[in-house]
Amino acid sequence: TICAGSGVGKSTFIKEMIYHLMQSCQKVGAILLEESEKRSLLGLCGIHINKNILIDRASATDDEILAGFDDLFGNEEKNLFLYSHFGSQDVDLICQRIVYMCKALSCDYVVLDHLSILISQTALGTDERKLIDYAMTKMRSLVQEHDIGLILVSHLRRPDGNRGHEAGASVRLSDLRSSHSIAQLSDACIGLQVDPDDPDSDHRHLLVLKNRFTGQTGHAGTVVYNRETGRLLEETLAQLQSNDNDEGDA
Repeated sequence: TICAGSGVGKSTFIKEMIYHLMQSCQKVGAILLEESEKRSLLGLCGIHINKNILIDRASATDDEILAGFDDLFGNEEKNLFLYSHFGSQDVDLICQRIVYMCKALSCDYVVLDHLSILISQTALGTDERKLIDYAMTKMRSLVQEHDIGLILVSHLRRPDGNRGHEAGASVRLSDLRSSHSIAQLSDACIGLQVDPDDPDSDHRHLLVLKNRFTGQTGHAGTVVYNRETGRLLEETLAQLQSNDNDEGDA
């Protein structure tokens, strides 16, 4: 489970994970409920060509985008399957789609972004905690039964006090929204935290909040968002890239 406050960069982080899995020859099923399939494909294409075409369409020519698209998605061996989520969805329907991606499309990983939208569209009742418990139990069962990797995105509840997560408040396991089942049933929980000393910066700290496998938790690195390329890179790589660009300008 990937968690962070609103506007912190969860979707950008998830796209980098999808791109990495694709480049590692893994088949990925993507259920991205917060955006259209066109936007998802443009975002991944932009990552591939290192151009922030979602924000600045003029940063790349049509030929560059088409070439990048063909290079990323033009192989005969398809390794990305996007779910068309037009219309309302509910937990049972999404779980059926996850099984389909696993069994029929042979996906190694399924990405679901995000849990809050899924719950808001589920017509099982109005108790959010019970809905989340139901969804997490269903998805936990699917992971065990079909031996897949499920990458789930979840929002955080607003912390006490005036400082929200988008302003640098610490991300804790207890901040997961509404239900303890998200933390209990996830094998690992990773939080994205804004730099508390500079909330307006493009740095995001990665925190392992839960690790069922080894128990090791805590700071797991820093990533930096490059507004020109639209990429989210590890701090060391971002610094090396910046130095290369400086040398090129010189």
